Amino acid sequence: PPSELWASFRGRRLGGRELPLPAGYRGLLLRGEEPGDPSQVRPGGHRPPEPPPVTLTGSFEAITDWGADTAPAPGQGLARALQWGPLAQAV
Repeated sequence: PPSELWASFRGRRLGGRELPLPAGYRGLLLRGEEPGDPSQVRPGGHRPPEPPPVTLTGSFEAITDWGADTAPAPGQGLARALQWGPLAQAV
C-alpha cells in the first residue's frame, strides 16, 4: 500500500506507517544545553542548581511507527496509543 514506508537499519528491513498526532497535539524538538558547573553550588546550600536552558528547534504534526520486517498494522500499537490523549481529555 502507498501509505507504507520502507527502510533498512544495519541490514534489517523496517516497515513504517506515518501517523498524524491527535487534534490539538503537536510534537516539539528540544535541544538542551550543557548543565552548569556543579562546583558553583555552595556546600550545604539548599538551593538546587538551575536546570540547563532548553531551546525549541522544531515541531512536527505526525510520527512514524516502525516495525521489523513489516509495517505495523493500522489501528494497533502506537496508533492505538495515540487515541488515549483525546480520550483522557473527554473523561
